[in-house]
Formats: sequence, structure tokens, C-alpha cells
Amino acid sequence: MNKKKKFTKSITFRILISVLVLIILGTGFYGFKLLVKVKGNIRYLYNYTVNTRGSLPVEQYLDNAKGAEEMVPRATKNTNPSVLSMTSHIQVNGVDVNSYKRPYDLTFSEEYLSEMDQLKGIYTFRGDYYRNHQAYGYANLIEKKFDSDIWSFKTGKVLKSNGVDYWSGNGWTGQPLVVKWDEETKRIMNLYDSAKKKEGLVEVIYPGMDGYVHFLDMDTGEPTRDAINVGMTFKGTGSIHPGGIPMLIMGSGDAQTGVYGECISPRIYIYSLIDGSKLYEFAMNDPIAPRIWHAFDSSAIYHVESDTIICPGENGVLYTLKLNTKYDKVKGTLSIAPSEEVRVVYSAARASEDFHVWGSECSGSVWENYLYLGDNGGVVNCIDLNTMELMWTQDVDDDVNSSILFDKEEDGKKYIYVATTLKYGKNSHNMGEASVYKLNAITGEIVWKKPYEVHSVAGLAGGFLATGIVGKGIVSNSVFYFVSKTPNIDGGYLVALDKRTGEETWRTDLGTDSWSSANMIYTTSGDAYLLQGAYNNKLMLIDAVTGQVVDSIDVGGGIEATAAVYENKIVVGTRNEKIIGVTLR
Repeated sequence: MNKKKKFTKSITFRILISVLVLIILGTGFYGFKLLVKVKGNIRYLYNYTVNTRGSLPVEQYLDNAKGAEEMVPRATKNTNPSVLSMTSHIQVNGVDVNSYKRPYDLTFSEEYLSEMDQLKGIYTFRGDYYRNHQAYGYANLIEKKFDSDIWSFKTGKVLKSNGVDYWSGNGWTGQPLVVKWDEETKRIMNLYDSAKKKEGLVEVIYPGMDGYVHFLDMDTGEPTRDAINVGMTFKGTGSIHPGGIPMLIMGSGDAQTGVYGECISPRIYIYSLIDGSKLYEFAMNDPIAPRIWHAFDSSAIYHVESDTIICPGENGVLYTLKLNTKYDKVKGTLSIAPSEEVRVVYSAARASEDFHVWGSECSGSVWENYLYLGDNGGVVNCIDLNTMELMWTQDVDDDVNSSILFDKEEDGKKYIYVATTLKYGKNSHNMGEASVYKLNAITGEIVWKKPYEVHSVAGLAGGFLATGIVGKGIVSNSVFYFVSKTPNIDGGYLVALDKRTGEETWRTDLGTDSWSSANMIYTTSGDAYLLQGAYNNKLMLIDAVTGQVVDSIDVGGGIEATAAVYENKIVVGTRNEKIIGVTLR
């Protein structure tokens, strides 16, 4: 009997030991996986095990809407540039000047902007210079589903400046440009014969992280002409001349390692789309730049009438350049002779810090002769483009990566929407607030602020990397944003906010993170749907009124870039070196 008890106890002990060993091994295995996931940094463990509070109460200052109907921006006591001790360093054609007056007018009136929309397609990031035209035309949706027939085009990768890692595929913001060229322009381009002969060709023009500019048929994904091998990575979105001149401007997003191991500085390129030749390059190793880091992810703005481009840089310099373009559509020739190069550095100082982080990754928006631009230091500036003077300045506390949206409401009042990220290292546990702000476009005063608590990790900020959407038609009372890294580090919300109050109309937890800016698709029947790409490889079609996911499709790779939509057709690049085309039914 004692032997049986001892034997039973022995077996029980062995089972307990075995279970304990399995628990330890399992814990060790998942612990190892977790450490790998957080790149071995023990500081990240807190973020991976603790959820944020997510949506926080809105802060309202509705009386600050006063004056938004006026036509000339002006500073208040709170938004005077002196509050942040703002200074400006201006150079004209390489010479320092104390002040500047442009020798010609540079104004983007509403009538002027509407006339520019004659180019059939998406010619800049978010489709126009209010950064709020996410799709060309209207979609005819019957089934409200993605077609299962997807085309894909293989891209590639290029070595990073560290000489070890690679930029691959297409990333943030990375929106393709799509254009339906007129027949006369097609005739003079270096298109393949099959593309020239195709009636109704819609061409995809896609600078990518692999250092190439790819040209594809939006219907089939077939190349329409030879790619341009620039050899520099492009993370941002290019811009096409909106007046129909076949000219492309794009900024490289990182330095590259040259063939001899040398560091090649990022720069802004201007290319002819007639023959793919380089017309001009500038902004590399700029001595006026306050930052060593040079990158140019902002999508350039063309002022067609004065032949001037406006290019913010992450090096801390805002460039304007008169191109002096000569274009002969009959002969098929194009040249530029740049002049009147204006370079400005705006610097801020805050009571809470003794330095300012210069530079703009986001794309600027314009209204009349004013540029609205956010920077890496959490400053939003309203700039008179004819004098380069600051009209007002607003401190929004953290990095502005999401492009500013300009909106004129039915009562004539003008507002901008600004959204921030949470920088890594801002506090010990890397959790904190990122917010959407509605600002009075005339005074810069805060009308409301909607905060979210988010995570951040090294190299991957949380909050608002994606640019929002001001709704129209059936959703004209809402503004839409994707909130990254909340409530968990791999999650995110898609939210609709009431334009008047900032309160949530709806919030959908998509269970995935994303930097991709959603597109609003308006249908021929008056409905509105959001198209959202995400890191879980999915494109999602979402009812913009309710936030309900209507359909989704797995495209085989994480989506960080922003899609382009042309009626029922969609094109977007993935980080796994594919450009994808899909149709909505």
C-alpha cells in the first residue's frame, strides 16, 4: 500500500514538474517572441502589455470661431508669432534679405483652383491643394464589393543611407498619381505604342521607395513606358503640373549610399514626362538648412499662372521657385530656367524647451495667397506667400505629419484641421496624447481639440500619421481620421468627428495599425464610403455614415501608402514590393 502511495506521489510529482517545465518553456518562448517584437528594448514591454485610454474628452473653445468669415488672416494675442519668439531667415537667390516682396502676385483664389481642376486625375497628394479631393469622379457601386480579380506589378528596394537596410516597395505617404492624358499630349510622350493607341488610357505615375518612377496602365497594371531610374528613395507623393504640362516634381526621402560608399544627399527633382529627362534638381546639402537631416516628403504646390512652385522641406527650409517654363505642345519640347529662388527658415522657441525641431514632412495647403503648414516641432504657421511673413502661429504641442485640411463652410467661415503625432521619448513610458485640432483659419485660434491617448515606439510614432478627410454631401457634417497605435500598440481607430463640436459621431476599432490616409469615395447615387488600407494587408470599404466595414480584400502585403481612386478603380503600393490594382463593383 505504501509502495502504491509512493508510486502515485512520484507520478503526480513528475506530472507537476512536467507541467511546470512546459509553462516555463512556453513563457520563455512567448517572452522571447515578445522581446523580438519589441526589438530587445525592455522599455517597450510596458507598451505591449498596457492599453491606452483611447478616446479622451473633447476640449471646446467654440467662441474662437469669431472672425472666421473674414478674408485676411490676422494674429490674436494668443497666436501672435512673438508668443513663440518666431524668427525668419530669408534668402533670395542665395542672398540674405531682411524682408521680401514678391515681384508678381501668387494667389490661389477659389475660381483659380476650380479652373486648375481641368486635368483629369489625381495630380498631387490628396488630389488638390486643400488636400481634400481623395478620388477622381464618382463610383457606380452596385454590389459594394471588391472584385476578386487583382492585378499586381513587381517593384523593388533600394539601400538605405546606413548601407545595411533597405527601403522597399511603397510607403508613407506614397500616393500614386493618375492622369487621363489628352490625345495631343499622349502623341508627344515616350509612351509605348500600345499605350498611345489605347483610347481612354489612365496612366499611373508612381515614384517609389525602390528609386524608380513606374508608369502603368490603371486598367491592367501593364507598363505604359520605361521606368525612370532615379536611384533615390521616394517616400512622399509627387506632383504633376495641374495645367496639363507633362512635368513631374518629387522629393527624395532619405540619403543614399553611392557606388563608392559616399553619402548622396536627398533633393527635389523636376522631370519631363515627355521623354523622362531630368530638368532640374535643387535643395541638396543646403547651407541655409538648420537641420543636417534632409528629406522632402511634402507634395509640391504649383501656381500655374505665375509658373511658381512651393516646396516645404524636412530640412527646415521652405522653397519657392519660379520655373520660367517653355513648353511647345506641337513640337513636343519642354524646358525650364529657374529664377527667383526664395528660401525661408522659420524658427520657434518655447518656454518648455530650449530648441525647436525644424522641417515639414506634411504637405501644405493653400487659400488665396496664404500657405498653411505644420512642422516637426508642433508649430502651425499661416504664411503670406507674397511676402513670406507669418500672419499667425499656433502651438499644437507635437509633430504635425498629417497634412493640413482647409475647409470653407456654407456660412463662409474658413477653418483648417490639424492632427498631431506622439513623438517617441516624449515621456518615460511612451504613452501620451495626440490630437485633432479645428483652427480658425483667419486667426489661428483653437475652436476645438479632440485628444486620443496613443503609444509610440522608436521610429514608429503613434497618433495621426494619416491625413484626414472633410466630408461632403451626405457626410458634410463630419471630418474623418485614422488614429494609430491605440488602444494597443498594433491597433487603431477610424473615427468620424462632428465638425461643429469635435465629438465622435462614430468610432470603429479596426484592430490594426495604419499610416495610410483613407480615401472618400462618393457614388453616383449620393452615398459615401471610406477606403482604408492597413498593415494587416487589407483594403477595407467602410460606410462613411455608420463606420461599418462593408467589404475587405487581402492584397498580400502591408499597406502604408495612400491609394489613388479613379471612379471605380483603385491603385496602391505595398511594402512587400508590389503595386496593386483592384476594382469596386
